[in-house]
Amino acid sequence: MKRFRQFFFVFFVFLLVLKSLNIQVFAEPVIYAPAFVLMESDSGRILYAQNEHQRMFPAATTMILTAILAYEHLDMDRIYIAGNEVSSLPFDSARNHHEIGEAILGINLLRGMLIGAGNDTANIVALNVSRVVSGEFDMSFVQAQQYFAELMNERATELGAQNSRFINPHGYHHQNHTTTAYDMAQIARHAMSIPTIAEIAALPAFSGAMAGTNLRENLPEAINAQNPSLVNRSWRSPNDLLHAGANFFAGANGLRTGRTNLAGDVLVASAMRANINLIVVTMNSPFINDEPTRWRDAHNLFNHGFDNFAHRTLIADIAHIGIQNPRLGEDEYLEVFLYEPEFTQFLSHIEADSITAQVSWLDDVTVQYEDEWLVVPSIEEGQELGRVDYILDGEVLNSTTIHAARDVQERSTASDINYYTDWVISTFFSRSAVPYWIAAISVGALLTIAYFLLRNKIREKKKHQKYKFRK
Repeated sequence: MKRFRQFFFVFFVFLLVLKSLNIQVFAEPVIYAPAFVLMESDSGRILYAQNEHQRMFPAATTMILTAILAYEHLDMDRIYIAGNEVSSLPFDSARNHHEIGEAILGINLLRGMLIGAGNDTANIVALNVSRVVSGEFDMSFVQAQQYFAELMNERATELGAQNSRFINPHGYHHQNHTTTAYDMAQIARHAMSIPTIAEIAALPAFSGAMAGTNLRENLPEAINAQNPSLVNRSWRSPNDLLHAGANFFAGANGLRTGRTNLAGDVLVASAMRANINLIVVTMNSPFINDEPTRWRDAHNLFNHGFDNFAHRTLIADIAHIGIQNPRLGEDEYLEVFLYEPEFTQFLSHIEADSITAQVSWLDDVTVQYEDEWLVVPSIEEGQELGRVDYILDGEVLNSTTIHAARDVQERSTASDINYYTDWVISTFFSRSAVPYWIAAISVGALLTIAYFLLRNKIREKKKHQKYKFRK
């Protein structure tokens, strides 16, 4: 009988810890947007998409990236003074109507872009970030806008956006200001990983003093000397997923909408349920019967993700591998273990059932003999022997390494001699052999006594026969 018949095919046993045992093929959701993405935020894995790499206009969703740069380079607790940049917008541009000389907290710049209309707020951010990063604090807004666009494109690339080109900080239409649904999902994914931005993005509304106070005595002396405008604002998020009503989605926690005549309706949305965070991007969603479809698209995509996918834990159980020419008396199998015996992935049940494990062994420690793999001694405990790749549709989802659970030494003449020596000693001179020695001695003694008794009896008989008289 072979030591490890059909080793490769029975090498792994997978146990799927499933959230549900309801096994059925799910239907694809109806989506009206020509380009969209459904992404799982933690891993960045695309769950469902169409035309996700097609260049399109992002409109005001651009301000998600602007908010990231604001958070990274501005002091959220510092007061910034609005300048002429708030007027450097086309007449039909959406705006929060900031006044020249208005005092605004850094944190309220984020709120103005993510909750309010925001284009003039984005200009304030572009100017101040450009001055901080460049160190040129007398930089004009015209210079700052170009400089900030370069910062945007550099940061977008770092975040995984490979097909985007940003021209301005707010998304007012420009023929060269384009991105993709996939790129916006990557940018949104990072934005939602920043607690300050995530908290603001989830707010359905905000009201408050832009400088954090409307009392001049509470302002820093240097700010008060500039005689700033102290203004209250009241903003309502245009994200209907956050508001009670027909478009409300339970679990929605962000992020930003956008619209221009050429961009159409754009939505970058986020939702969380049971510690699962999904991101939806829809671009150029049409109107049907004078009703926007982006909210319906978002509902359908989110429901598709939450209903059909779950965090599923895959456990690979591997026990041992055969040993080539093992030492006499030693186990012919080597126990092994996986560095990471299990991993968790956000998968549908169909995907979980389709995952395969591909084993690859290191050439210098293993050989293949017929249909089994053998490890070649000598091997040290913990030594890496190979790896396992978990594959779905040709994509490696996760990998782990295989290691030896004990030492394995080479067989030699000396090891054979030691084996037989140990066998003799353990067989004849061990404590467990004492009862056998006692039994053997007892039997020997009885046989000896019986021998002498029998011999004496025979001699006595012969003696009597020697002195017998004849008649």
